[in-house]
Amino acid sequence: MSPQAPVTDWFIGDDFHHNGVPFINDAFDFYRGFGVPRPKPLKDYPSPPAVSYQDNYQFFLANGTYSEIKKKYMGDSIKFWNDVAAHPNYDEWWQARNARTGCYNVKPAILVVGGLFDAEDCYGAWNLYKAIEAQSPNTNCRIVEGPWFHGGWKRSEGDHLGNVWFGEKTSDYYCEQIELPFFEYYLKGKGNADQIKEATVFVTGENKWHQFDQWPPKNISSSNLYLKEDGILSFINPVRSITQSVVTSQSAADYDEDVYDVYISDPMKPVPYTEDVHAERTVAYMTDDQRFASRRTDVLTYQTNVLTENITLTGPVMADLFVSLSTTDADFVVKLIDVFPDDFKYPDAAEINYPMGGYQMLVRGEIMRGRFRNSFSVPEAFVPNQISEVKFELPDVAHTFKKGHRIMVQVQSTWYPLADRNPQQFIDAYHCTTDDLLKCEIKVYHDAMHDSKIILPVLK
Repeated sequence: MSPQAPVTDWFIGDDFHHNGVPFINDAFDFYRGFGVPRPKPLKDYPSPPAVSYQDNYQFFLANGTYSEIKKKYMGDSIKFWNDVAAHPNYDEWWQARNARTGCYNVKPAILVVGGLFDAEDCYGAWNLYKAIEAQSPNTNCRIVEGPWFHGGWKRSEGDHLGNVWFGEKTSDYYCEQIELPFFEYYLKGKGNADQIKEATVFVTGENKWHQFDQWPPKNISSSNLYLKEDGILSFINPVRSITQSVVTSQSAADYDEDVYDVYISDPMKPVPYTEDVHAERTVAYMTDDQRFASRRTDVLTYQTNVLTENITLTGPVMADLFVSLSTTDADFVVKLIDVFPDDFKYPDAAEINYPMGGYQMLVRGEIMRGRFRNSFSVPEAFVPNQISEVKFELPDVAHTFKKGHRIMVQVQSTWYPLADRNPQQFIDAYHCTTDDLLKCEIKVYHDAMHDSKIILPVLK
């Protein structure tokens, strides 16, 4: 059997919820139709109630918070919408829906298939494979990941996504070299499946298929990429002289102004997740150009010098931030970005009609609700102006930052309307109103004792 774009954990990383943050745009579009009660079988799939808008950013901004949208458009008829609001933390209700806990004694041969840029279930494929490997180590389980959106291995040729070109029709390779031989052998006993390795993964940037004996690969090392002053991103650990009085204190007031960067997160002017204006969430935002975001004052942007050699990442990325807030809660969005050379152009065969010189390709982005920094089940308020560590995992990547490119990291606190807005105070985010949304001053530290960084899985 072949689980394709599997859903595993709806609180942590799949579909409508990421690290405690509801993905409001997708949830609204999906559950207005899918969530309507059907006490009896229907012959035809009903269309969702009509809602007319062309600009999803403006629509959700005008219609308010999770509870205000429910009042205007959902009422009490959409059970799942209500259930989510009744379970704001990772409690037994959510845990019972975590498919990763039920992967013991799996008998069939398994081919897990996922998309590197699956906006719905990027988390699910990687983590179902890891759960089967951990809970059923003797199961014949393999994973395939290509440069696809949700279902893109069947619904596209897989040669590009948005403005990013991958150099070949990756879907053809998958269907002909992996899926068909897998089922021919295990269902019909024809041929063999020897060519299907444990992990077959397309590494973007380099734009080549790789085969690994395990995932993540054995030969990776964790490399720290430090956020430094003046927007610098460096693999060199920052060195700073810190007095003992500063070391023993956790108060942000004890630190000099030159050891952090600061921005104001305003939920009434949230950072959009894309520059485009459209109604439905696009599939291509996962590789979108991030130049629009790097121009905003509420987005911290850091980048390396021009790379002198290729750097390939294969595995999960970890964000490790040291922050202080003027309020009691906030979200943190971390984006890993490939900055193309200023003179970069695709060959004419790519048929990409977009200025690619200086393109800031989103390789991976993820959001974390700060109150869950120590536990998804037991949230904690921030103490205003006190430094706290916010550490969380981004879904696995398979990407080469090529020589001549740069690596960029962006940090922000809104990602709208992909992710719902945090009221930025320690209250029930599912039942608050627009009047409850507060501005928050956020500081991100980068001194020797509080070295905010991104931990990368570098392939050796």
